[in-house]
Amino acid sequence: MENLEIEYKILLTEEKFKDIINQYPMHIYTQINYYFTSKELSSKKYALRIRKKEKTYEMTLKTPASIGRHEYNISLTQEEAADYLKGIWKENPITQRLIREGFSLKEIHLFSSLKTTRHDYLMTYGILSLDKNYYENKIDYELEFEINDIEKGKKQFEELLKKHHLQYNHNCPSKLKRIINAKVLTEK
Repeated sequence: MENLEIEYKILLTEEKFKDIINQYPMHIYTQINYYFTSKELSSKKYALRIRKKEKTYEMTLKTPASIGRHEYNISLTQEEAADYLKGIWKENPITQRLIREGFSLKEIHLFSSLKTTRHDYLMTYGILSLDKNYYENKIDYELEFEINDIEKGKKQFEELLKKHHLQYNHNCPSKLKRIINAKVLTEK
């Protein structure tokens, strides 16, 4: 499945995170993102991951777009996900796309993982997600608002910012970029 992902993201303090959670009836679940990389993926700013969400698995490829990112998703069985995590690359619509675009699957390897306790609240023009993320011996807190209508979603996000006394200039670094930065710091 292909869609255009447009979301606003900001990092929060633990206190602000808890404050916002307490104001909405949220669906809470845990997910684990397994991130893959290669020199080619990095150079083209492609993000490839497998997500375990509750008892389901999904492979996602994100690619740059003029607004937001193109996102390609396919469901996986637990066995398929385990094979990919071991570096056994099988044919599927995403791997076929990567091959068509000239990527070498042999070069793609598991880079890191990130565990998230996610709190979701469905709003009129988007989904408010509050994430507590665990990675590379770090914990951070993030607010994401993925919109389903560009103009009305942006307005609803601005209302959220005002209601919760938050500042937004641009999206915070992605989870993958935060992992990369944390790995760089620990390797110094």
